[in-house]
Amino acid sequence: MKQIHPGMVKNIIILSFLALIAAGCISPSKEQVTPGELFVLGEQDLRAERFEAARQAFKRLLREYPDSRHRRTALLNLADSYFQEEEYLEAKVQYSEFVQLYPVSPQTSKAYYFLGMSDYNRILDHDQDQSIAEDALKSFKELKKRFSRSKYGKKSDEKIKEIRSLLADSDLFIANFYLRRGQRVSAIPRYRDIIKKYRDQPKIRAEAIYRLGESFRLEESYEKAGQSYRILIEEHPTSSFSQDAYDRLLSLTGK
Repeated sequence: MKQIHPGMVKNIIILSFLALIAAGCISPSKEQVTPGELFVLGEQDLRAERFEAARQAFKRLLREYPDSRHRRTALLNLADSYFQEEEYLEAKVQYSEFVQLYPVSPQTSKAYYFLGMSDYNRILDHDQDQSIAEDALKSFKELKKRFSRSKYGKKSDEKIKEIRSLLADSDLFIANFYLRRGQRVSAIPRYRDIIKKYRDQPKIRAEAIYRLGESFRLEESYEKAGQSYRILIEEHPTSSFSQDAYDRLLSLTGK
């Protein structure tokens, strides 16, 4: 039988060990991997969409090298890895941690934007609970308040408009629900709140004014009903509800 040279045995052992490291079966010790190397490995895996491998590198860097200059970007990259994989709840946790730890940094505006987007991508339809939409709006408003000149501050404008439109639809849906059920004591304050709160949503506001007038008419509070109809005609003359409001006013003249 041919004998194996001792040097060959040593090389086989080394190659096998390296293969196990590459396969993730063995983790190299702290001394073998610097924070810079972990950061580069994590970024390479993130670009290649190997999200779990990227997260392992970033988490190890954050855990073992708390004073590393790469820590800030590693935390943001960790959040990005969850966001890109559409794991929005975990992404929200990481972005929240970033804005708390680094309230003022070149990357904070980005963290606020994607914190908002982590909620925005989970928003439900207008006829369901809108607490997630409220959280998203809060993040975008904070971004706009603190970093209005950043590119993410400008991008937040569109999201704020979209969410406010959705919230207005949701509030109107609830008020109309109470009106249809004859619960005008619950509908009236909601319509008043919509009229006051959503001046930037003329279509929603016009319908709320008309429905408020209808609520008062059904309550036989004709003076208040007439006042609502007149406000609608004056402030929203092109609304599809204006003609109905005018007809209601004519019918109320004898009352």
